[in-house]
Amino acid sequence: MHTIRTGASALLLAAHACASAQTTPQAMQQVLVTAGAADGRAQSTTTAIIVGREEILRQGDASLAEVLKRQPGITVDAVPGKEAAIRMRGMGGGHVAILLNGLPAPSGFSLESISPDLIERIEIQRAATAETSSQAMAGAINVILRRAGPAKGAGANEFKAGSAFVDGRAAPQLLAQHSGRSGTLAYTVAATFRRTVNPVAALSIEEGSDPALLRRTAWTDRQVEDVLELAPRFSWQPTARDSITSQSYVRRRHIDNHKREDETTLAGSATAFPHATQHFETRPLHLYADLAWTRRFEGGARLSTKLEGFHMKREADFSYRGMDLQDRLLESHFVASGPREREWNFSGSWRRPLWGSHSLAAGWEFGRKQRSEFRRERHADPAGAQLFSSDEDYRATVARSALFIQDEWDIDEHWSAYAGLRREDLRTTGAGNADAAVDVAAGAWSPVFQALFKPGKVDGKGGARDQFRFALGRTYKAPNIVQLMPRRYTVDNNNSATNPDQQGNPRLRPELALAVDLAWERHMDGGAMLSISAFHKRIRDITLVRIGESRGVWTSMPENGGGATVRGIEFEGRTTRGPLSARVNLARNWSRLDSVPGPDNRIEGQPAYSGNLGLDYAAPGSRADLGGTWSYRAAAASRASALIFSDAGARRQLDLYAVWKQGAASRLRLSVADLLQRDYRERMVYEGSSLLARSTVYRVRPTWRLMWEQSL
Repeated sequence: MHTIRTGASALLLAAHACASAQTTPQAMQQVLVTAGAADGRAQSTTTAIIVGREEILRQGDASLAEVLKRQPGITVDAVPGKEAAIRMRGMGGGHVAILLNGLPAPSGFSLESISPDLIERIEIQRAATAETSSQAMAGAINVILRRAGPAKGAGANEFKAGSAFVDGRAAPQLLAQHSGRSGTLAYTVAATFRRTVNPVAALSIEEGSDPALLRRTAWTDRQVEDVLELAPRFSWQPTARDSITSQSYVRRRHIDNHKREDETTLAGSATAFPHATQHFETRPLHLYADLAWTRRFEGGARLSTKLEGFHMKREADFSYRGMDLQDRLLESHFVASGPREREWNFSGSWRRPLWGSHSLAAGWEFGRKQRSEFRRERHADPAGAQLFSSDEDYRATVARSALFIQDEWDIDEHWSAYAGLRREDLRTTGAGNADAAVDVAAGAWSPVFQALFKPGKVDGKGGARDQFRFALGRTYKAPNIVQLMPRRYTVDNNNSATNPDQQGNPRLRPELALAVDLAWERHMDGGAMLSISAFHKRIRDITLVRIGESRGVWTSMPENGGGATVRGIEFEGRTTRGPLSARVNLARNWSRLDSVPGPDNRIEGQPAYSGNLGLDYAAPGSRADLGGTWSYRAAAASRASALIFSDAGARRQLDLYAVWKQGAASRLRLSVADLLQRDYRERMVYEGSSLLARSTVYRVRPTWRLMWEQSL
């Protein structure tokens, strides 16, 4: 109790600290980890896993999502033809906060679009902190971009060129980066071109009773995405106390999809269009820029501010040709759509050491996002005569504000504590020509407390062999614009309980959670470590999916579904013996939805088990490094309501790599992902007055990559 009272007193003195600016820089451990990944984790009071640059680049991954799937407690739902969904502790769907340099990532930020070469480190925060977003119900992934200027031990120029190969199709990739210094100015300019080829082949089976139904649809989808990105960044130190930094990117994408569906009905009636082709094309443009200023004062204090802006424009064309079994055209659908987003954020923080053992910080975040979207749709018969037309649009605004205060206290060499309080508010307003107006406010107070206990001998760097961690915090998840706007997204064929239209819900409330985390860590020589952690979360107003039928049209809509409990245990270990390094992590998750009858009344998509096993060989003086990772994710069965059941099959993935080093500056890298080639299955069942089930089996193909890496 004495610890809590003293920490609270320190928080109350933050206003005084903000008024008396006299300082030099002292970084809070949970925000800026300057040590190596293992040392930073051992010394930090807050609960976080640090993934360093060496580990990020080890296997030659093409995207950040591929790096994350090997980390403890994280799974990636990489379904062919869909954007990868990140889960922490089995929770996805917006429960994971994605941060960019400590702030909520802009809307256009994608874990699949950013190259790992642009990342300095990744901080996986299992428990929330006051400084970062309170919308981290499952945890947060903080992506720290590389600083400007040449890295230590690296040349001023870096090149990577090669290609990925999927099902015999080549996907070239090129990265060129130039870094330099001129006096107190350091700069880096990176240019990236990457093609992604994703040929999808799948078979969907629909089964029903009353009336009897058995329908098979084989479909293929040839997806090609080209990404061209320019990412400049600079760092300038005009005085000994001031530093100014900026990071930005311009990203142009071209996405081109061609899909064909061929249906065979064995029992029951065929759909309106048993054969169909689709074509989707878009060229989104993403612009991002930030400007940050830091002033250091005598005594260890520091004032930091950042202004950032984001713009996204995406105009898309979609065409659908519905045909009969003889490929005769029955109907054509044409859709032109174009969302646009503009966003700006202004944030800052004040930090000051206090009383010798406290590190106090307070700060703010203010932001505004505007989104507009139009959708023009027209249906025509084979002669071109119009059958249906609509012209819809809407505009929405999200205003966001946050204030925080926190104190990190080194009580003695064995105990340290962290206490923080954050208030975050969002207000979403919107209106369209086909929808009712929306005005929704969401926000929460988020108190956080964490403690670290080192019972044994503490070395000169603050590390100890054994460490025990405790965290208690409150978080929330606010609904996004698409979930709130009552606009309907329709399907072109076969609207049913397992293939419904999608619609937002303006009455959707935010989810609130209270979480407790416990962990034991043992750190050993050479970077070896063992860790066991457990967590328990109690969630209020969890968002579920309701599927209903009105006037013959099935619609899926999010709604609040009462309370839920989520708990789990995780194990992590790593060691190095000579040239061999081994790492293993395992996770076991449970969940229960109060308002849904069992069995399987758990959070949608949450796997009961997941884990990774990795081995690497890197002998000193050897010209070759070898390694790989085997990943497992158990089947995920869940029931979103008394009538809706879904499950996804188990995933087994094997990724391998080999690097041949031609001197200190040249490397040839060969890697392969998904070598086991296990097909992936999804299934959804609606158990209403009659049973209707849809299962889809996706064919999984391995991805080979051959890359030449050069540093000059």
